[in-house]
Amino acid sequence: MTLGQAFSIGNRESISLVGGGGKTTLLYALGRELSASRCGVILTTTTKILEPAPSPFLLQFLSNELGDIKAWLTENLNRRQSLLIARKRLPNGKLEGIFPEWAEEIFSMDGVTTIVNEADGSAGRPLKAPRVGEPVIPQNTTLLVPLIGIDGMGCPLDEERVFRSAIASRLLNLPIGSTVTEDAIVRLLMEWIKSGPAGARVVPLINKVDIPGGMEKAQKLARYLLAVDPTRIRRIVLAQLQQFPAVKEVVPG
Repeated sequence: MTLGQAFSIGNRESISLVGGGGKTTLLYALGRELSASRCGVILTTTTKILEPAPSPFLLQFLSNELGDIKAWLTENLNRRQSLLIARKRLPNGKLEGIFPEWAEEIFSMDGVTTIVNEADGSAGRPLKAPRVGEPVIPQNTTLLVPLIGIDGMGCPLDEERVFRSAIASRLLNLPIGSTVTEDAIVRLLMEWIKSGPAGARVVPLINKVDIPGGMEKAQKLARYLLAVDPTRIRRIVLAQLQQFPAVKEVVPG
């Protein structure tokens, strides 16, 4: 099963990625897959991402001016390549993302079929707690993908596994060092998605299911998630984003 099939990606989608580690890998995997079969695929971030290595499937443009970005996109939207846009290159090797309002305006352009936006940062941890103003989700998002690293379940609530663990401790009313349970993960996930538009489809992805016992843990967590919010969460993708094919199973609601 492809990522497009797993997420039921339609002909025109604004996709936002939030939550734990693996978002940048998923961003480029979706771009590579979707641009092979359609034009007008745009990759971006409303936070920061590591600048990718040169790739034949990817074109990149940086500008602090929305007009310049739109003009460049207009020239390149007919290509079967992903079009990565950001505002500028930072000294730490990351790219500074665009404003969410820019993403909304760009999505309305003729010829744009898909925007995939990394809307959250997690410093590679399997779980994270959002601070004020996070995640940065464009309000025209049609598909919201919260990512969870299954290696975070059953581990201590600390900075090694949970980005901004002190905030997570306050949100969850759990002391630092306590065990991260299914309930704790679900409560964090609800924090990630509540900033998204009410009409967006929510399809979580549980990553790293290939670790020892990972698939069993992921299946159990998926059933728990579906039972907690069956109205908004209709399916859950179980995956290993460092492998191909990435999708290992889809758990329907």
